[in-house]
Amino acid sequence: MSSSTAVATLPTARMTQDAATEAVRTGVVDGTSVRRLAQITGWSVGWVSELAKEFRAKADLPAQPSRDELDALQECIDALEGLDEAGRRRVLLYLSDRFGAR
Repeated sequence: MSSSTAVATLPTARMTQDAATEAVRTGVVDGTSVRRLAQITGWSVGWVSELAKEFRAKADLPAQPSRDELDALQECIDALEGLDEAGRRRVLLYLSDRFGAR
């Protein structure tokens, strides 16, 4: 039985710096996470993160949310299931204030 799930192939070796730079540039525009870009290119998360930060600044793109922010957001979403309507509204208002348009 074949699977319909697509899996990206990781490089067997680290990309050249030029190829990795272009992959990061493209990934930043597409919204690919730094961690994923590091996996794809074979370069360190630190190197990819600094390069991505430069590209975001040049393209006037927003900074990528930190892992802590994303974890907090997921906890809030998970908590919505157990709340009554008034509680959900309070959480959604908080999320809107915290993560809304800046």
